[in-house]
Amino acid sequence: MISIKEKINIKADLNTIWAFLVDFSQSLGFNRFHQSLDLPPDYSIGKMDTFIIHHNFGFGSYEMVAEIKECIPPRKLVISEFCQESCEIGFPHEMEFNINNKNNLSELIYQVKGTYGNRVSDISFKPILKSIMKEELIKIKNAIESSEINGEIISTETFRPI
Repeated sequence: MISIKEKINIKADLNTIWAFLVDFSQSLGFNRFHQSLDLPPDYSIGKMDTFIIHHNFGFGSYEMVAEIKECIPPRKLVISEFCQESCEIGFPHEMEFNINNKNNLSELIYQVKGTYGNRVSDISFKPILKSIMKEELIKIKNAIESSEINGEIISTETFRPI
């Protein structure tokens, strides 16, 4: 069994981070294993329990069912992913996101628990998954912070280079 927990501080409030996380077309798109998502056009986290994520773990593509296991706005989101046809293929796992206030920042804690079904595969995959999770958190942080209004006045004046 693999269990990895990573965290990052984000210059944004809880609600901003929560809104980003539940916009699955954005937040789950930063995971390099996710090729695409099948979401209804008018999806809402409160109205849907499952959706499909197409994965490629580097040794084949898998269609996995993503099931929302726990949703406590704006602090906690747990999503379980598994292959519908067999629990022995792909990487059945659970992703947990927790958001905490931390002074003028928010802390996003991201945990993944799952298994490839055998210890040797889990041991060899763990450092890869840890690296992917760190990369994913940095991308999420950058996306959220770059979308925040920082209070600067943007000039509409056009400058002509010399």
